Amino acid sequence: MQTCVRNEFELFLSPETEPMKDLSRIGNDVVFFQARNGQLFKLRNDYTASIVEFFNRNVPDSLRVWYSGFVYRYDPLGQIQSVYQLGIEKIPYVSFEDNLVVLKMLVESILSSLTDEVLVEIGDSRVIERCVRHVPRSFRKKLFELIDRKDISELELFASLNGLDLSEVLKLVEASFTKRSVDQLKYFELEPSIGEEIVEVVDFLSNFPGVRVEVDFSIARTVEEYDGLTFTIFDLREPALIAAGGRYSVNEKVLGVGGTIFLEERAWSR
Repeated sequence: MQTCVRNEFELFLSPETEPMKDLSRIGNDVVFFQARNGQLFKLRNDYTASIVEFFNRNVPDSLRVWYSGFVYRYDPLGQIQSVYQLGIEKIPYVSFEDNLVVLKMLVESILSSLTDEVLVEIGDSRVIERCVRHVPRSFRKKLFELIDRKDISELELFASLNGLDLSEVLKLVEASFTKRSVDQLKYFELEPSIGEEIVEVVDFLSNFPGVRVEVDFSIARTVEEYDGLTFTIFDLREPALIAAGGRYSVNEKVLGVGGTIFLEERAWSR
């Protein structure tokens, strides 16, 4: 909280229940219920989506906000899972420096409160989008799940069964195991601007004690939500994903950037 105030981020308040207006956008993980009057509501499942909706509905000049609270989702077994999130969002994205501001705030908060050793994986959604540009959208959700599992044999089988050329995707996944240094960026044949941004972010984060930085362009979990630099942060003391974020599309003309820390009960109840 003190970090947010120092950087002039204001608290964003969002109700835990929201009326459901567009049923077509409901995913399998959304928890919803029906009120006595027949109206449908859903439990908050993502802070960033609420902030983006607020921005598009009210069209302020800019938003610099932080948030803190639970989100609710169904897990793969059909059980309701609650996760406590602490995060920041900046809309609109103005310059590359906005990425550094968000990363600095998140990394400093994590190192001061949760752990003293982290791994930050840096990627860019435009790289993986280039690899799947020819893949029909009907296949992409399943494809992204397989990419995240980094199971090459499953990807090869998926490609064979559906008549897809996934050679570029397989190359990217294989590289996620063996080419994780900025010294190996030439292998990916990146657009110059993307390569320059990756190098600058890695150099920036390398100045933080306790931070290890690696490159991974195969992060596909929410690639369709992002538009540019992405990052995931892992706790190396108790191996687990602890934060994630990046640059994303707010609407056809506006980009935003943000990140979220995922807190378990042992952390937020201290």
